[in-house]
Amino acid sequence: MDYETILKDYIGEFGRFQKITAFCMAVIATPMGFHSLAMAFLAAVPEHHCRLNDVLLPDENSTFWPWAAHLSRMNGSAPLELDANGEWKYSRCEQFNLTNALSAATDNRTLQHCTDGWVYDRSHYGTSIVTEFDLVCDRAWMREVAHAIFMLGFSFGGIVSGVLSDRFGRRPTLLWCILLQLIFGVASAFSPNYVTFVFTRFFLGVLNVGIYFSAFVLGTEILDQSRRTMFGLSMALFLVLGYIGLGVAAYVIRDWWKLQLAISAPFAVFLSYYWLAPESPRWLIASGKVEETKTTIKRAARMNGVVIPDKVYDLINGNITSDQNTQSTEITGRRVYSILDLVRTPTMRKNTLITAFTWFAINAIYFGLSLGAPELPGDPYLNFILGSCSEIISILLAWSTMDRWGRKPPIIASLILAGVSCGATAAVPKDLWQVSTGLAIVGRFGVSVTYSILPVYSAEVFPTVVRNMGIGTVSMLARAGGILAPFVALLGEYWAPLPLLTFGVLSFLNGVAILALPETLGVPLPNTLEDAENLKSTKDKPIETTPVGKSEETPKMDVIVDRVTTL
Repeated sequence: MDYETILKDYIGEFGRFQKITAFCMAVIATPMGFHSLAMAFLAAVPEHHCRLNDVLLPDENSTFWPWAAHLSRMNGSAPLELDANGEWKYSRCEQFNLTNALSAATDNRTLQHCTDGWVYDRSHYGTSIVTEFDLVCDRAWMREVAHAIFMLGFSFGGIVSGVLSDRFGRRPTLLWCILLQLIFGVASAFSPNYVTFVFTRFFLGVLNVGIYFSAFVLGTEILDQSRRTMFGLSMALFLVLGYIGLGVAAYVIRDWWKLQLAISAPFAVFLSYYWLAPESPRWLIASGKVEETKTTIKRAARMNGVVIPDKVYDLINGNITSDQNTQSTEITGRRVYSILDLVRTPTMRKNTLITAFTWFAINAIYFGLSLGAPELPGDPYLNFILGSCSEIISILLAWSTMDRWGRKPPIIASLILAGVSCGATAAVPKDLWQVSTGLAIVGRFGVSVTYSILPVYSAEVFPTVVRNMGIGTVSMLARAGGILAPFVALLGEYWAPLPLLTFGVLSFLNGVAILALPETLGVPLPNTLEDAENLKSTKDKPIETTPVGKSEETPKMDVIVDRVTTL
C-alpha cells in the first residue's frame, strides 16, 4: 500500500496534519529571503572620498557627521573628474600630494592614491562591509567576489543538501541546516576581517539552499498532487515577504553587523521544528523504514482525528518488504543516458541550448536587478521594497496565466517588457530619475514573471529519461549567471545606465530565443528522446509516449525549488 492510497482512503488528503506541516515548511522561506538578498545592504557602497590628514574632526565616524562639512574641505585637496553620470565631482580614489601643500604652487601638485583611508557618507547606510573593510577603489572587486562566493555556496548547497536529504532523510537535513544557519549567521556578524566574512557567507549560501530544498520536498511529499501547486506558490510568496522584511529591517537597522544579527535571529524560533516537523512518509516508505513509517502515519491520523485499521499497517509492512525484494532483483539492462543525449539530436540540442541560455540570463538579470535596486536613484530602501512588492504581483500573474494562455506567451511578453523597460533607462535624462527607477522596477517585475514559469516549462521540455539531468545542467548554468550578476554592476563605473542596458538587451534576446521552443500546455510529458523530437508537432495531436518504467507526475511544483537553489 503506497502513501497516496493511505492519504485518500484513511488519513485524509488535507487535514490538520497536512495543513500544519505545509504551513511550517512554507513560512521558513521568509528568513531565507532575508539572507538571499542581504548583500544589497550588507555590502552597500556609500559616497566616499580620501581621508584628509590635515584636519580630523572628532566625530567623523558618527552616523550624524555632516557630510557637507567634509566636502567643504575637499577644495584644492582632490581633483575633479567626470563620474558615470557625466557630472564633475571630487575624485573618490585620488588626492593631491599635500606634503608641502602650504608652500607648493598649484601647478607642482601631484596625484596619489588615498594614503590615509577614506571618509564615508553615513547618512543613508550607517556602516556596511564596504566601510568596515574599505572595499572601494582598487579593492572594489572584493565586494563583488564576496557575493559571488555566496552564490557559489548556493550551487554547492543544492548538490550537497540533495544527497544528504535522500540519504539521511528530509527532517534531519532540515534541522541540522537550521541550527548551522543560526550559528554561521551570528558568526558572520562578528567577522573580524574580510576573509572571515566571506567564509561564513559561503556556508550561509550552502545552508540557505539546504533549508529550502529540504522544506520544499518535505512539504510536497506530505501533500497530494492537487495541492502541491498551491504549496509551491505559498512558499514563493513567503520568500518574497522575506525580501520585503529585509528592506524594512535595513531601513531601521543601519549598521551591517546588527542587521546580520537581526536576519539570523529568527532561525532560533525554527529550532522548534525538532518537535513540529515530521519525516516524509514517502521517503520512509521508499527507504524501507517500517517502524518509522507506522509512527508517522499514526501521528497524522491522530492529528486528523481518524482511526486507521491495523490491517493498513500490515499492508504497509508487506508493501515495503515487497518493494525491497523487487529492487534487489531488478533487471539492469536498461540504456544509460549521458549528458551528450541532451545535444545529440537536432530538436533536443536546440531545446537544451535555448533553455540553458534562458536560465543563465534570467538569473543574471534577476539578481542584478534585485541587488542593484538600492543603487538606483531615489531612496534605496523604498526602491528595494517596491521592487520586492512587484514580485508578489508577478508570481500571482504567472500562475494565473500559464495554465490559461500557455507557457510561451507570458514568458515572451514578460521578457520583452523587461528588455524594453531596462533598455529605455539609457534614454532617460538624469534629472528624471523617478522615471528610470520606475522602469527598472518594471523590468524586475517582468523578469520575475519568467522566473516563476521557467522551472515548470523546462521540466515539460525535457523528456523523462534525461529530465533530471537536463534540469541539473541548466541549473548549474543558472548559478553561473547569479555569480556573474554583481560584476555587471561594475560597468556602471564607466557609464551609469550601462548595467541596466546590458540586462535589457539580454532580456530582449532571451524573449526572442524562446520563440523557437515548443508550447507544452496540454501536451503529455515526453518520455523518450524520440518523444522530445516530435514535441513540436504535438500541440494538436497528443504524442504516443514510450513507457520508461514508473509513471511520473506532472512536475509543476517538484522543480520550482530550482528557483532558489539557483539564487
